[in-house]
Amino acid sequence: MQPVLIKAVTEAQFSQPAPVAQPVGETIAQASTAGEHNLIGAAAETGIWQCTPGSFRRGVKQAEYSYIISGEGSFTPDGGAPLAFCAGDTLCFPPDSQGTWEIRQTVRKSYVIFG
Repeated sequence: MQPVLIKAVTEAQFSQPAPVAQPVGETIAQASTAGEHNLIGAAAETGIWQCTPGSFRRGVKQAEYSYIISGEGSFTPDGGAPLAFCAGDTLCFPPDSQGTWEIRQTVRKSYVIFG
């Protein structure tokens, strides 16, 4: 298997922004992706995701590793305390993690989704 290089992406490389699937509140966040790759043999996918301000339920059921490139917000797991994050932070979600994202400043993150 060959290594995957995801070059620094420009706005032009992102997919068309689309409303998040499970918004919470009046401000509907818009999400888009770039540099998506399926990691053959590893049962994983990777890429860059960005999202405008708003609140929404997490829709990913698989385990996920995310590095926050820019922006800030919080994630509140169901039954747990909010986890504030900003550029330079890493978030690791176990499988079946449920909760609510609150994006305060447009977030750009690199991610790996497992499974």
